[in-house]
Amino acid sequence: MFKITQLIWLIAVGVTNAFNMSSSRRQWLTNSIATVTSLAIQGKQQLAIADDDEVYQNPNIPAGPEERSGLVVLRVAEVCNFQEKILRAVVNGDIDTVISPQQIVFGTQVLLRNSNIAGNMKLMIDTEIPMNQRENAVRDAVITMNTLQSISSTAGRILRPFTPDEMLEIADLYRDVRLRLNNMYEYLPQKEKDKYYGYFMAVTEYEKKIAEGVYNPELDGVLKLEY
Repeated sequence: MFKITQLIWLIAVGVTNAFNMSSSRRQWLTNSIATVTSLAIQGKQQLAIADDDEVYQNPNIPAGPEERSGLVVLRVAEVCNFQEKILRAVVNGDIDTVISPQQIVFGTQVLLRNSNIAGNMKLMIDTEIPMNQRENAVRDAVITMNTLQSISSTAGRILRPFTPDEMLEIADLYRDVRLRLNNMYEYLPQKEKDKYYGYFMAVTEYEKKIAEGVYNPELDGVLKLEY
């Protein structure tokens, strides 16, 4: 099953390419970006199977590594970063696509459930963040959760297409979550920061290869995160 950001590189490549294409090609691509964005923030890819509730598992794509608390914080921050960029790009006219309030509501709720960001932040505070930073960390964790819920509730009140100002409001909320999560990372001792940043870069490269279709199980192996 895909983890919370196994499709981030599809978004990254799509957003980068969208700024350098003809209008017809851009239209096709941005429609695809909207679909990919929805999948990425949902955190998993589910395919309907007739008369069966199981989730299809592609045997050619290896299981992702187990998520660690600090890694989850960095990865959710990255999701928020891409969501913010896409919303601002749509408002600026750089990407010609539609993002609906319903996508934001559903995606945010599934992101909360699948990432267990609240539990992972609590684990970081209890076991890794120094005592003298825990009060600040608790404050940022609470604001993070309130803001994520605010993203969902703000979008949920809109029963029509977004206006540009409303998309910018949602983008600002994603930015606020990203900054708070970055704070959580910065509270860690340097050794822990180095460890999680190393994990983050390794997983990003691993998933980039999968997203671009160049992953070779014989050469690349299965990514494992070791303490």
